[in-house]
Amino acid sequence: MRKIILKIIYYVLAKYARHFIQETKPYVIWVTWNVGKTSCRMILYKVLEKHIINKKIYTSPKNYNSELWFIFSIFGIEEFIPWIIGLFKICIKIRKLSIKSRKIYDIIILEYGIDHPWDMDFLVSIVKPDISIFTKLWSIHIENFWTIEDIGNEKFKLIFATKDKTYLNYEDDFSRIKYDEVIINKQFFNNSWFDFVYLLKWKKIYSKLSFDWIDIKTNILWCENFSYIQLSYLILKDFWLWIDINKEFLELKNQPWRFTVFNWIKQSILIDSTYNAWPESMKMMIENTHILRKSLFPDYKLWFVIWDMRELWKYSKELHENLYQKLKDYDLLITVWLETRKYFPKEIKNYLSSRQAWIYLKSELLNSNEKYIILFKWSQNTIFVEEALKQVLINKNDYRKLVRQDDIWMSRKG
Repeated sequence: MRKIILKIIYYVLAKYARHFIQETKPYVIWVTWNVGKTSCRMILYKVLEKHIINKKIYTSPKNYNSELWFIFSIFGIEEFIPWIIGLFKICIKIRKLSIKSRKIYDIIILEYGIDHPWDMDFLVSIVKPDISIFTKLWSIHIENFWTIEDIGNEKFKLIFATKDKTYLNYEDDFSRIKYDEVIINKQFFNNSWFDFVYLLKWKKIYSKLSFDWIDIKTNILWCENFSYIQLSYLILKDFWLWIDINKEFLELKNQPWRFTVFNWIKQSILIDSTYNAWPESMKMMIENTHILRKSLFPDYKLWFVIWDMRELWKYSKELHENLYQKLKDYDLLITVWLETRKYFPKEIKNYLSSRQAWIYLKSELLNSNEKYIILFKWSQNTIFVEEALKQVLINKNDYRKLVRQDDIWMSRKG
């Protein structure tokens, strides 16, 4: 009964959203796939906001990935208490906004993946993008689909609903295979030269990027983010803006829990990547941690605090064993929960709670004179490794920058 009621509410809200889009006629950019969507969206938003000064640009500061939040984003709604009365209040607000249809932005950047077959049909019935962007498809996380081709083909429906142009990640296998089938205006990104170095200035880490005609200095780290920065400047050309500069500083709000750097006593470096832990994300974060260490902190020891990778089903043994091979060069490895205990060597430090892990970690740090780079990498559900990270922050107020720190989550953790 509850599912039927929610489905009715979704379709009513979709009707209001469709009417709102038809009346206000914004330029729509839509980011999809299942790796890097939020990072791509937020970087693109910042670049467009900086350079398209005569247009109102909007994207939701939230990164919830559901049909409801997709519709909320269209109406610029950023707060919602997930209970039935709160939902009805939001429905009344959306109805009023739809009836008035007052333009609140000129360009909107949306993000959504899919969870079930025909999800994309429902979403594109609400809004068809002018530009679509496909980041990277992860082959294991297929949820309610039989094969990677099934989920890829479902998401590719967005291309056929795109009005102007689609951008496809050259490093995504599925996009390369399907590229010739795409008949609309299309372009690969992440397939041209760019270079970067990490810089340390005033105890802060920066990145210096060079690509095409631009040199950029930014506070954002991580190679995957650099490809989204390059893409963002490509998209500026779609708005007839050619940025002809040799130097630019791009101040970006780093997405929390995605390669965020904190300091620890004795000048050690803590890297927070506790948002999720899919195998592809694990691989990229480990590689970037090695790059950061080699570039700026070659004398630092390298530690990893990780939890099980979830939702891998029959692939769990293979992928956890592959993960261990990528962690061979560690100085210390701490794991949390059952899959890593099962598939990692027995001598690895393994715990059944984040609390046990941080007690051991804090003790080791306090009793050592070494400097460390420590990557915290987490997967969702029941074990909260961000709580281990919280205990070793030098600035206790930094806990606000960690994932799942609001009252609802803290109550659930308790």
